[in-house]
Amino acid sequence: MLDKLGNTKFLTYSATALKSVLGIFFIVSALAKFVSIDSFNIYLFSFGFLSFRLSVIVGWLAISTEILLGVALLSNRHHRFVCLLNVLMLLGFTFFLVYAWFVGRTDSCHCMGELLPFDPIHSILKNAVLLVLLFWVWKYSRRDFRPRWWLVLPAVLLAQGLIVLAGFKGWIRMNFYDLQYSTTLSVIMAVVAVLATFAFSCRRWIEVLMGLVPYVAVFVLCTAACLAPVRGTVPVNADLLSKVINTGGSLADSDLASGRKVLSFYSKSCQYCRRMSETLSMIQKRHNLPFEAFVTVFPSDTVHGLDAFYDTPYAVRFNPTAVSPDEFVNITYGGAPLVVLLDNGSVAETYGSGYVSESKIVEFVSRKQTCQSPQ
Repeated sequence: MLDKLGNTKFLTYSATALKSVLGIFFIVSALAKFVSIDSFNIYLFSFGFLSFRLSVIVGWLAISTEILLGVALLSNRHHRFVCLLNVLMLLGFTFFLVYAWFVGRTDSCHCMGELLPFDPIHSILKNAVLLVLLFWVWKYSRRDFRPRWWLVLPAVLLAQGLIVLAGFKGWIRMNFYDLQYSTTLSVIMAVVAVLATFAFSCRRWIEVLMGLVPYVAVFVLCTAACLAPVRGTVPVNADLLSKVINTGGSLADSDLASGRKVLSFYSKSCQYCRRMSETLSMIQKRHNLPFEAFVTVFPSDTVHGLDAFYDTPYAVRFNPTAVSPDEFVNITYGGAPLVVLLDNGSVAETYGSGYVSESKIVEFVSRKQTCQSPQ
């Protein structure tokens, strides 16, 4: 009898502790995707069934949902409902990964961001293990346990600490803005986790409001600029650009003074430039746009040795050109990436590191084909 009681307690306590561990794991997974959200969005975009805008929205929803369910596991509220939502989330990810494997994708699915570059098969196996652990949690963990705020607060901050450590160790690429935004999101979710440990009157409305917090936070911190098309607001030195693309200029041989061209200025050490290159590459391949309509520009002192810049399954090496470092800085005003839509050498529209309008680029480039067609 005592042995049976001891085994029951072991199962209960271990499952309750495991529930918190899974909560931390899901928060780490969400933050890892959040830090490299552009890569995650491009991966979704690369399948071709979502527009770039919808890929951004789906990526935002996936990250927000995962971090919310991680915090929900830590707070130990609504045990059955939260476990069910986690199972549905994992099954949704798994069905998508099965499709990715079925169509022959072997590149990283970014399910753990850049922290663990799993391919679809490895990620499916990971999800299978998580589903088994969730079943154990659902069956044996204490449903009446209410963790104190001083237990859930360090758990959320621990997840962010692991992301920061990964950035300093070089396991993931992280710049100052990634650190700032991910820390802000972690602090916001830590506040949500702490509030979830208290009892409220009208608790249902409070919980609904807290459930909306990660969606609003991710939208404000990461994707607000990406979801609003900005027309012609990214600065470019049009006079100097016109000078270098006309006769005698450093870009005169690229035939930029006639027709419609998508001219991109990149720095090979810039991660945002690399992601912009991937995005434009996917737009060109998806819509079968003319290859010669896309031209890339690098500073002349970095135009060689671009293998690392294009070391991705998504990027296409469009026609490479170069200008002097001084011309590059003066044309872009020191900002890269810079994408310029040129109509017979005149600047029609510009884009920076945020949102690029897929439909606008397709319409802009395709109109050239229509005008040239004798039919």
